[in-house]
Order: sequence, then C-alpha cells, then structure tokens
Amino acid sequence: MASASTREAREKYELKQRAVKFYDENGVPKKMEEILNSMFYDNPDDVYGHLANYFAHFAKTPLISQVSSRHGFDSKGQTTVQTDMYCTVRNDKKLSASIVSSSTNSSLPENTKPEDREEEDKSREAAVEAAIALLNGDINTRLQGVDPGLQSDVDNILMKLYNELKAEEDERLAKEAAELAASGGDGGSPVKEEEASISGKKGGKSSAKKGGKSVTVVVVPDDPKEKLLPGAGSVCVASRAACTAAATVKDIPLYQHIAALRFGETPKDMRLPIPMVTVIQSGRSAPGKLNCVKEFMVVPKPGMPLSESLKYCQKIYNYVTKNFVTKSGMAAQYGNDIGALCPSYDKPEQGLDILQDAITSLELTPGEDFFIALNLAGKEIFDYDPSSAPAKSDFPGQGMHKEKGKYEVMGGQQKVPEDLVEFWVELLGRYPSVIAIIDPMRKQEKEHWMRLCDKISDRCLVIGNHAYPRPGLLLEEELTEEFKTSGIVLKLDQLNTVSDILDCAKKMEEADNQIVLTTCYGETTDTFLADMAVGMNARFFKIGAPVRGERIAQFNRLIQIENQLKLEGRLAYHGENVFPHIAPPPLPEPEEGEEVAQEEEKKEDKNKKK
Repeated sequence: MASASTREAREKYELKQRAVKFYDENGVPKKMEEILNSMFYDNPDDVYGHLANYFAHFAKTPLISQVSSRHGFDSKGQTTVQTDMYCTVRNDKKLSASIVSSSTNSSLPENTKPEDREEEDKSREAAVEAAIALLNGDINTRLQGVDPGLQSDVDNILMKLYNELKAEEDERLAKEAAELAASGGDGGSPVKEEEASISGKKGGKSSAKKGGKSVTVVVVPDDPKEKLLPGAGSVCVASRAACTAAATVKDIPLYQHIAALRFGETPKDMRLPIPMVTVIQSGRSAPGKLNCVKEFMVVPKPGMPLSESLKYCQKIYNYVTKNFVTKSGMAAQYGNDIGALCPSYDKPEQGLDILQDAITSLELTPGEDFFIALNLAGKEIFDYDPSSAPAKSDFPGQGMHKEKGKYEVMGGQQKVPEDLVEFWVELLGRYPSVIAIIDPMRKQEKEHWMRLCDKISDRCLVIGNHAYPRPGLLLEEELTEEFKTSGIVLKLDQLNTVSDILDCAKKMEEADNQIVLTTCYGETTDTFLADMAVGMNARFFKIGAPVRGERIAQFNRLIQIENQLKLEGRLAYHGENVFPHIAPPPLPEPEEGEEVAQEEEKKEDKNKKK
C-alpha cells in the first residue's frame, strides 16, 4: 500500500516538473504575468477579448492546409474555376480565400468563323478541367504547410511545378515526333518569311492605287505564340488565392497586403487608380467600316475623387446611349460582353465627337476635366493573308480587294506602316483631348512605332499591350532603345502570378512607363483586381463599361477603398499627367562603302525625276 502511494506521488511530481518545463519553454508564466499586470491598468471592456488579442501575437504562423477547386461560371456563362484555400489558424482549419477566376481569354480574333470558335470553346473546357485537376492534386499537395504570406515562395513552387509538367510534355512530343520521323512521316516544315509586293504611293492618305514605283514590303511575322499547357490558368488562380489568404489571416485589407509585397512595407499614403472606362467598342467585329479603333474610353483628370469621377463616367455612358437610341432605335442601347456600346461607325471622328459632346454636356471641358483614351489593337487589323479575313464592304456578300502587309484602318482603306504613322499624327493633332493610345501597330514595325512616338509622345501616351510578352517572360528580357513605350497594360490571368505582375510593374516604372492594370473579358464578380490596382499603385485601371454586375463590383470596391483610406487620413491622388518624350535611337553611321552607294542612289533618283 505504501509502495503504491509512493509511486503515485513520484509520478505526480514528474508530471508537475514536465508541466513546469513545458510552460517555461513556451514563456507562458512570464507572458501571463505581463498581461495580467498591464490589463489591470488598461481596464478593457472585454477582458477575454483583450487576452485573446494579446496571445494571438504569439500564435504560430498560419499555413496552407488545403486547396479545393470546382467548376464556376464567368460573366459570359462560360465555365471557369472556383477555388477555396484553407489555412491552419491557431490550430483550427479555416477558409481563408475563395477565388472565382475569369475564364481564359480568347486567342482568336473577334471576327473568327463560328466553327473555329467552337473548337476553341472545347479547348477552354478542357483547360478548365485540367486546371481543377491540378489544383485539387499536385498544387494542393505542394502548397500544404507553406506560409501564404511568402508570395514569392508560393509563386516559385507553382512555376516549378508547371515547368516540370511542361518538360514532361515536351519530352513526350519530341518522342512522338522522333517515332513519326522514323516511320517516314512528315514532321512539318519550317515557317518561311512572307514577302509581298505592294503597289501604292508611299506617304499618301488614300488606299487607292496611284501611279508610282512598286514597293517590296517584307511582312515580318509575329513572335511565335507561347504554347501553354491545358490548365496553365491554375497557376494564376493559386497565386491569387494565396495572396488573398495572407491578407485574411493577417486581418488586413487585401490592398494593404499587396502594397507591402510591392514596396516592402505599407506606404503611409495610398493612391487609387485613374479609371479607363470603355463607352464604345468598334473594330473589325463591329458593324460599320471603322476598324482602327477597338475601344473608345473616357479618363477623368488626376485628382478627381473616384466617387465623383465614376458618376461622370456613368452620365457620359447614358448620354451616348440616349443618342444612339434616338438615332437607331432601342436595339442600339444593348452592349457587348464588357458592356460597351457597338454602333455602326465608318470613321474614328464619329466616336471622338460624341464623347466630347457627352463631356461638354456635363459642363466639363474635354482635355481638361475629362480625357479620351483609344485602344487601337493594331495587331488585329493587320492583314497577314488577305484571304483569311474578308474586308468590310458596303454591299453584303461582296468582298473588297485586300493586300497583305497593310493595316485595314477602315473598310476599303488600307495603309502601310509609314502611312499609318501619318494617319494617327494627323488625327490626334485634331483631337488634343486624346491622351493615350494602346497598340497603334504591331511591335514588329519598330521603326515606325518609334517614329510615331517621336511625333506624339510629348502629348499622348503610347501604351503597349500585345506589343509585350506576358510579364513572366518580359522580366527575363532586356529593354532596348529600339522599342519603347509610355506605358504597359498588365493582365493577371493564365500563367501570370502576383509576383510576376508586381515585379514587372516595378521594372517598367523604372523605364518611365505608366502602369495600366486591366480586367479580362470573361470576368466575374471577384474584386481582387480593384485591390491589386490600389496596392501596386497602378496609375490606370482599364475596367470596361460602367454597367454589368462584374464591372460594377469593381467600381463599388474602389469606392469602398477610397472611403476607408479617407477615414484613415491616408488617401492621396496621382499627379498631373506627364508625357515623357520618346525619341528614336540614333541611326548608326554608314560605313564608307555604304555612303558611296547612298550617293549613287540619290543621283539615280534625280535622273529618274528629270
């Protein structure tokens, strides 16, 4: 009996010693003493809430515990990816982020044949299925136990996984090609550079053929399109989810967390982006002969409160809608996928004039209170092959003669790059309220792009969108003097991670570029991009039309952020528009032999003229 009692006493003593060691190692007695002493003087209304807040600071860092993905739908009714991210927070598994991503943007022109569109729809469905499988499988496994606040670590894990899968796929394709070659099959032939002999008067303002010498134009092909694996969009989805989860577990606004990622710490003052709001959409897929302007956008002046500027944007949109309905009937009020109005225009002046009239109707001054921006989407109106996209005609069923290597600015009016430069210089000279153009031509026309910049960049931003590769690839490229822009459009989709966007923004800002963050066409009501635009200090936010739920959700979130920053005394505004002049690089000095040849050419031209 005495022996049993002694053993129990010894076990109880050892248990107490282990408990003392456990609490001492974790500093519990010391922390308890500190908070109990200070709390007596603080006298909080909620005693246990005060204790909980105090000890929460000593809790372990929340870690990702699960990624769960399923089907969702975007604003166009297309299937997309809906993803939840769970984190272990103070020993409990909690939902920390829920993301509904935009669907994959179409890689086809808007005037693509229906059968080709069907094929892409099937590919999109397959991509969604592959993304969901990746998120629920490999991505879920690799992100477990990772701190969501370490954004670069998360994105590196995601890109490493994608590169491994890409290497496996490349190896499989190479093996199949080798087997096909061994069996005597045709492995394909290299793409040859196209050349087109285009007759026409250089420097002329009309596409009509006139007398003159035949000019051989080399059609420089576009850079090879990056072939992404099905499900590549899962990388962007997981990156966004981790970013959102980090803000949630830190109990701070998402824009504040993104600002800390971008600048290393949260800035004292934060700026809201200036909205680029689309009112009218034209282009090749729209009715009418106008091709050279895809989007007519309005832009409020810097310093105008967002809540005020968005009201004006809505009134401008309503003015234009009412004008269209009066002229063309009720059907003219219906918009496209981004809510933009699609009238039948034959020349760009029509869109510019009605926007200026709408601004003036609000007792505002175009070019002072409100400005205009144009998305020219030059790549979409360039004719690589005249047979691939019939020109617009005034007569249904009748095509028009088209030549490759030219930009079809309007139905029946084509221009070589040299003439396109003069076209835009002349038009923008008549409309000083236009302060930004996006993609005036292809990047391959570097010489003419730089010539256009030289003539207009001191009063109008020349912004690159498709002129640049995706941010992840652009980070690896060296910016040169041969091709420069005033700004860049960044889009968070597909293989782009949060880190890619932020790092690319930093790189381009250092090169005197303004940052334009844009939404996608297959958008959802997810407002991540509104927070990102504020957090990364983007100057512009290209947001679509001021209608439809997925766009209005972004507007409302921006207004909410503006109010929060105002209450905290941290709201600031972007400065006046600045237009750094972009000059072409100096021409290399000709060698001695080249100088002689140039002199002979000049003499020959003079003799021909005589």
